[in-house]
Amino acid sequence: MPEATSRIASAFARARGTTGLIPYLTAGYPSLATTLALMERLADSGARAIEIGIPFSDPIADGPEIQRASEWAVRSGVSGLDALELVRAFRLRHDTPVVIMTYANPVLRVGVGAFAAAAAAAGVDGVLISDLPHDESPEVWRAMDGAGLDTILLVAPTTSAERLPGILRRCRGFVYCLARTGVTGRSGGDAGDLTGRLAGLRVATALPIVVGFGIAGAADARALKGVADAVVVGAAFMRAIAEDPEHGALERVDTLARTLVGALA
Repeated sequence: MPEATSRIASAFARARGTTGLIPYLTAGYPSLATTLALMERLADSGARAIEIGIPFSDPIADGPEIQRASEWAVRSGVSGLDALELVRAFRLRHDTPVVIMTYANPVLRVGVGAFAAAAAAAGVDGVLISDLPHDESPEVWRAMDGAGLDTILLVAPTTSAERLPGILRRCRGFVYCLARTGVTGRSGGDAGDLTGRLAGLRVATALPIVVGFGIAGAADARALKGVADAVVVGAAFMRAIAEDPEHGALERVDTLARTLVGALA
């Protein structure tokens, strides 16, 4: 029997030749109810997929904006299972693919098999475990495969030619190419030859290629139009919420999302 096509693969296939937007939100920032409303706004604005971060006390890949959002949610007691319940609620009305971004610790805390099963049951499509190398903890990767979840891995400017093939073999759904070194947000970091790296990835994999880290506005997004299959924007959305977490966040996020989608059209 042929393997079922994932929701992520279908979304990219339907929009082949275009560059989509994948917005990132931290689950529970500023509240779980607001996160769900934001997800719905982003789906309505034309997001290709939505990335939901599980709040974690030591988010080593994230810059200050996402760190502050994560700290807020952790203080509010938001857990990994709460993030999955958000997806379950979102699925009642929306078919937009959802990727869970996490670190290994929240997965291990729930239990690898239990987390994978709960994520799949909630309607999660992919999981990005940002601090787990492709060649470690094979039981984690087996559990995700067994639950039918796409496993999304990061390719950095510093990824060696020796490690790249193994990372690409482990990738499902899409390849997440970091635009530069460093953490999320507007901080510095070395981009190297991003165009050359993307061209090399096109030769090495048939999967869609998504670019993130440091994409803050329409100009950044427009520069990747027709080059990447999608761009991930996270810190800019966290800044939009942080302007006033209790008032107007939905409108500010919606405006930014529509601006970015328009820049990529």
